[in-house]
Amino acid sequence: MSEPEEPALSISESASLERGYRRLLAWYPGWFRRDNEDEILAVLMACAQDGQARPSREATLDLIKGAVRMRLRPRPGQPRAVRAAVRLMYVGALAELGALFTIIMTAAGVRAAVARSAPASVDIMGLHILANEVLAPIAIVVWLVLARMITLRRDAARISVAAFFGLITLTMLASLSASGPAYAMADFTAGMVLWLISTVSMVLVFTPASNRYFRPEPELVGPAG
Repeated sequence: MSEPEEPALSISESASLERGYRRLLAWYPGWFRRDNEDEILAVLMACAQDGQARPSREATLDLIKGAVRMRLRPRPGQPRAVRAAVRLMYVGALAELGALFTIIMTAAGVRAAVARSAPASVDIMGLHILANEVLAPIAIVVWLVLARMITLRRDAARISVAAFFGLITLTMLASLSASGPAYAMADFTAGMVLWLISTVSMVLVFTPASNRYFRPEPELVGPAG
């Protein structure tokens, strides 16, 4: 009498593999997971190799790339203006990262220029540069959070977008009053790019189409016949 064949995956291996796939699928938007997660998971589990207890590198990369594409894909019913605003906010995060590198790379030159033209202001300019280096990573997170909240159709996020625009505007005005462009044109240019991105993003989330999306009018129900 032949011995019964062992299953391709033991219970513990199957549970571990499923947890790994679910962690990767969690990166996909909720609206996509609700309709497709179980089907995708079933296909992934059916294609698992004997003794496999964790997602393969190829499957992991494919799922991550798919999640990125789905995050950039418009949410069903999302107006074009909102979609453009979300993408601009992601661009803003990248621009903020570029601005941080610009500040770091030009810091020495700025200090040297200030030392030559206004030695008494060297310490103040040093504090200004340090503040920018600390605040830039925070701004990157803010850009990403705002994009996420707008994607989730949170009306309060639009107020945050307007507040963030106001903060960036005040920062630019402070830089102008301190003659920042004269010391570091690259830093000032990066700031102007961020200000333009925040301006366009704010305008887009307050267009009439965006207003209807975030504040849909209640459907009128007629009297019962």
